[in-house]
Amino acid sequence: MSDSVRLFVEKNKVDASQFLATDTWVTILITSILVAIILAGTIIIFVYYQKIIQLYRMQQNFINGFTHELKTPVASIRLFLDTFKKHELSREDQLKYIDFMIRDADRLADNVGQILNLGKIEDRSFNMNNSRVELFELASEFLEKNPHLFESIEINIKKIDHVEYFSFIDTALMEMVFMNIITNAIRYNDSNRPQLNIEFNSLGKKMSISFIDNGMGIKKSEQRNVFKKFYQVGKSTKGSGLGLYLSSQILKLQKGSIEVESRGEGQGSTFTIILPREIES
Repeated sequence: MSDSVRLFVEKNKVDASQFLATDTWVTILITSILVAIILAGTIIIFVYYQKIIQLYRMQQNFINGFTHELKTPVASIRLFLDTFKKHELSREDQLKYIDFMIRDADRLADNVGQILNLGKIEDRSFNMNNSRVELFELASEFLEKNPHLFESIEINIKKIDHVEYFSFIDTALMEMVFMNIITNAIRYNDSNRPQLNIEFNSLGKKMSISFIDNGMGIKKSEQRNVFKKFYQVGKSTKGSGLGLYLSSQILKLQKGSIEVESRGEGQGSTFTIILPREIES
C-alpha cells in the first residue's frame, strides 16, 4: 500500500482490508480481461486457419476439376488424330471424326474463355454490348443451335404466361449463363432419364427463368455456397467450380440475380434467374 493511502487510512481510521480487497478485485478484473483477449485471439486465429484450409481445398478442387476439363478434350482430339494417322478412312468417317474434334476444340475454347471472361468481369473491364432482346426466343435459338451439347438430357422450354420477355442484356453473356446452368444440370444428374424444364414467368416489371432438373439435388447446408468461387458440391471434381459464380457475377452486371432451391439430395434442383423486364408503354 502506498504512503499516501496509508496516511489516509490512519487519519480516517478506515479498515485497510477493504483496500486490499479492492486491489484483489482489480487484479482479478485485469487478469480476466487478459484471459478474454487471449481467448479471443486464439478463436480468431483458429477461424482464420479454418478459412485458409477451406480456401486451399477449394483451390485444389478447382485445379483438379479444371485440369480434367482441359485434359479430356485434349486426349479425345489426340485419339482422333492418331486414328487419322494410322488408318485410311472414308470421307464419311473423316467428316464424322472432324466434327468430334471441332466439338472438343469448342469445349476447350469455352473453358479458356470462361477463365478470361471471369478475370475481365471481376476487374470491371468487360465491354458489355447490351441490347433489347426477347429472352424466350434467345433461349430457344440457343438450344436449337447447340443440340450436340445437350444430347444426354431432355430439355423442355415453355412460357407460364403468354407475354413477351424482353430485357436489356448482353446476348453473349446471357448465353454463357444458359450454358453454365444447363451444363450443371447434365453433370450433376445420375437419373436414368435426365430432364430439364425451363420455365419463363412474368413478374410485372421483372421476369423469372427457372431451370428445374431431376438431378442429384443439393443439401440445405450447401445451397448458399454454390455461387461462391471455386465451390463444388461435396467432393466432386466435376467442372471448375466457376460456372455458377461466373453466372451470378454476370447477372449482377445485368441488374439481375440468381437463386437456388432444392428439397435435398436426390430431389433435383431449381435455379431461378430474376431479370428486369422491358415493357413497351
